[in-house]
Amino acid sequence: MDDRYTNKVNQVSDDYRYQDGNYDGNYYQGGEEPGQEEDVQSDATEGHDEDDEVYEGEYQGIPHPDDIKAQKKKKKAAGMADEFKDHADLMAEKMEDEEQLAHQYESIIEECGHGRFQWMLFIVLGLALMADGVEVFVVGFVLPSAEKDMCLSSSKKGMLGLIVYLGMMVGAVLWGGLADKLGRKSCLILCLSINSTFAFLSSFVQGYGFFLFCRLISGFGIGGSLPIVFAYFSEFLSREKRGEHLSWLCMFWMIGGLYASVMAWSIIPHYGWGFSMGTSYHFHSWRVFVVVCSLPCIASLVALKFMPESPRFLLEIGKHDEAWMILKQIHDTNMRAKGEPERVFTVLDNVLYCLTAQYRMNTLFLAVVWFTMALSYYGLIVWFPDMIRYYQEVEYKTREKTFDNHTLENFTFNFTLENQVHRNGKYTNVTFINMKLRDVTFEDMEFKSCNFEDVTSSETLFKNCTFHNTTFYNTDLYEHKFIDCKFLYSPFLDQKVGCHLDFERDNDFLIYLVSFLGSLSVLPGNIISALLMDKVGRIKMIGGSMLISAVCCFFLFFGNSESAMIGWQCLFCGTSIAAWNALDVITVELYPTDKRATAFGILNGLCKIGAILGNSIFASFVGITKVVPILLASSALVGGGLLALRLPETRDQVLM
Repeated sequence: MDDRYTNKVNQVSDDYRYQDGNYDGNYYQGGEEPGQEEDVQSDATEGHDEDDEVYEGEYQGIPHPDDIKAQKKKKKAAGMADEFKDHADLMAEKMEDEEQLAHQYESIIEECGHGRFQWMLFIVLGLALMADGVEVFVVGFVLPSAEKDMCLSSSKKGMLGLIVYLGMMVGAVLWGGLADKLGRKSCLILCLSINSTFAFLSSFVQGYGFFLFCRLISGFGIGGSLPIVFAYFSEFLSREKRGEHLSWLCMFWMIGGLYASVMAWSIIPHYGWGFSMGTSYHFHSWRVFVVVCSLPCIASLVALKFMPESPRFLLEIGKHDEAWMILKQIHDTNMRAKGEPERVFTVLDNVLYCLTAQYRMNTLFLAVVWFTMALSYYGLIVWFPDMIRYYQEVEYKTREKTFDNHTLENFTFNFTLENQVHRNGKYTNVTFINMKLRDVTFEDMEFKSCNFEDVTSSETLFKNCTFHNTTFYNTDLYEHKFIDCKFLYSPFLDQKVGCHLDFERDNDFLIYLVSFLGSLSVLPGNIISALLMDKVGRIKMIGGSMLISAVCCFFLFFGNSESAMIGWQCLFCGTSIAAWNALDVITVELYPTDKRATAFGILNGLCKIGAILGNSIFASFVGITKVVPILLASSALVGGGLLALRLPETRDQVLM
């Protein structure tokens, strides 16, 4: 490391070490420098400078851990004096010391430069954020296939769609708090390990219950990635780079959505990309897709092993020499590319700290903004595909063929019947063999001496029908498909077992295209927000983005077709992403190092509650009315955007 950098460290150390006053904390001691003795020299330091009493290893002038014994008498005397001080004065001294450390750390990070090290960490953490984006989309893509593969009812499908958000909500709160206690890197490794293990395992399980459990734990694991990634990366960035590069990092969430969309489009429709073991174990192509979706998480997990812990966090817990060595590593890596006592606290303490007088209003304002943003955004990104499916179904029903009072004798159906209604007819000696029934309704029909053999069906019903001497052999026409029907000498032989996939309709390419375009549409918003984040400011970015998004929601009243819905979805996603990016940045900057991940985790957990409510509420109005979802989303965005304007601007603030 060059002399200029070393002199900078020692200068900052002297300024801080010899300040007036006493701070009775775990890290810093004011007053005179304790005497240096041979038996208390640190093995971890690089040596003693005869002309300077500061060890290099004693980073930022923090007393060597072995000097504590020599300082006990001074601390005792200082403690007696502190009894006569006003509590507010002591807190003011503490805040002043913490602010001075923040400025000193900012000065060192600026001296380390921004280069190869930060870009390597950017890619590694970006893959973790990409895994979070994939997790949100993967269940939605596999539901149509898993529905048939696991014989899922509507209630089970709904639970599978929400269980991931539930796991992510719990994970965000818990992992965020643990990251402030155990470290950013170690907790992120645990998060990604849990996610990749259970995501991979979920592709092989056959039962619904175990699959649901695996996706829950997978969501619990990846839920911690978002708060940890932003807290972790921010502590390696200088003030002038922080807003821009945290915004660039947000792009990986979009890339995760694109990756999931492309992989679903490429893999799921290929039914042959799988294998079977007997009649009870089937590994269909949608399971291959689940495995492929775990790859970004695995890649990030492996690369993270080669990244260091946050030096800012290490300083907070008293590991000063380790922090020094990591900062030296950052400096040397960037330059080559160009030519103590542990603090004890608990997660609960951090949660309560976020609600102290100093942070209470900011936390409450942020909580409302996070919640309103999640309610509208996650509700609408589920509502858009559902509305497109609804428009498809309406158009599909307009092409329905009806056969009334139709009589048919001695005929064989060996081709697919689709989108038909057969009513008040009579079929005699008719054979249905090696064929499919898709969206076919038989109502008030009479079947005499008919034969159903090797028949598969979907969305097919028999209502108030009578069967005389009719045989059903190797079909999936189960009891629930017959409503108020009568059977006279009509046996069911060797019924098909299990559920049967129908890729020709369930895996509609348009749905994958919609998700792909929605993910791609946030790219311009990501670029603009990254370039303007430090120029416009966080607050104006959040408020402006949310208010523009609310206007986009209002114009959904005029979207009465598939193409209109796709267009408004792209516009909404593109405008709302700037608010998400600015929200991530300001949440990181408003809280001190030892509370940062906890606060981010709490707010992100609240975000997942909004996502669950948004999914449930918006989906329930599909096909009923557009008024409630549109007004709810618009009002939530307007309210959250206006409230965001009352938050403090952090553009010029050092990272505490």
